[in-house]
Amino acid sequence: MNQSLNYATSAEEPTAVSAKTFKITAHKVEYLSSLTALRGIAALLVAVFHFEMAVARFVPAAQSMFFEKCYLMVDLFFIMSGFIMMHVYSNDFKQKIQADTLKKFLVARFARVYPLHIFSLLLLVVIVRWLTNWGNPPIILEQPADILPNIFLLHSFGLTHIYSWNIPSWSISAEFAAYLLFPVIALFINKKKAVAVLIFTVLIVTAYYAIMYLLPRVNPINPAIPVPHNLNTTFDYGYIRGIAGFTTGVLVYLLYESRAIRKAFSSDTASLLIIAGIILSLHFALNDGITVFLFAILVLSFTANTGKIADFCNRKFMQFLGNISYSVYLMQIFLQEPFSHGAYLPGTTGIGRGKQNIDFFLGLGYCVVYLILLILISYVTYRWVEGPSRRFINRILGK
Repeated sequence: MNQSLNYATSAEEPTAVSAKTFKITAHKVEYLSSLTALRGIAALLVAVFHFEMAVARFVPAAQSMFFEKCYLMVDLFFIMSGFIMMHVYSNDFKQKIQADTLKKFLVARFARVYPLHIFSLLLLVVIVRWLTNWGNPPIILEQPADILPNIFLLHSFGLTHIYSWNIPSWSISAEFAAYLLFPVIALFINKKKAVAVLIFTVLIVTAYYAIMYLLPRVNPINPAIPVPHNLNTTFDYGYIRGIAGFTTGVLVYLLYESRAIRKAFSSDTASLLIIAGIILSLHFALNDGITVFLFAILVLSFTANTGKIADFCNRKFMQFLGNISYSVYLMQIFLQEPFSHGAYLPGTTGIGRGKQNIDFFLGLGYCVVYLILLILISYVTYRWVEGPSRRFINRILGK
């Protein structure tokens, strides 16, 4: 079974269950259900990564670096986003950038990411202000001065001294920067594909290399501790990371357009080999560039798959996880917040972010409960915040 053949005008908005068509673009595009499922899996892995960092570490890094490296799932999100934007909007910027088309695109992207971002941020501000008196004792991740950069989606541009407030939302800042560039990227590719591919490939490689080896990165908690050569940059150079990943997804889509390439990656064997490579890369903490490359091929293989993996991704529960993935990503902070203010789980030993160790089976049990609660909370915000606000903004501003 191939990808769901439902049609929709944005591959991010519709649900495979309802198969609705959204009036966002003038043309219909195939709904890529496998990427919806993949988003759900990636969001849960990010949530587990933050559970280990903020709540309790049940898989020691000495045994496996898999969860330690799951910050890279954000790069998978960026790649999927660039891929989907090309799939949905490339034809809108084929000949030129028209004001009306540009407006509809930006309104649709704003409606997609901003309402839940501002909702979660303001809710977090209220909790910190009234329940903890701005953090007492002070929490350096929740400074009043950092609220404005967060509101205006500027908190991946080095305007704060540390990752702040709803920490995962730095990537929303980076992604929106990529949205602003996308019309130019798409137009350049549509006009001068060969030249554009060459230039973008060089820029992507340069950006990733610069993040890992050239840019002056400093540990915001303890500047005396050297920063590893990895891609885990957020508040300082996160926008570079986001744009590089997004553009990678754009280039992957150009491969997807080739029928021969889709056929080459259509088997379950191809997808399973790539998944195995990613697991090994994360487990052994190979260079982040290798993992990102494998992510790019994973997106290609999942969208091209015509076997059991496509069937699995089309299951209602997997589509459900994908649909609520944005809420999972942004609402996880509220289950982690108590532990930033001194709470701890029975059975943990050690104090400090990433140092609260716990027995594997006990920690796994806690983590399962955490994920169940997160899914329930995320369904509520998806149902009552994300969906209504997106439809309202598109209806009012997208005309």
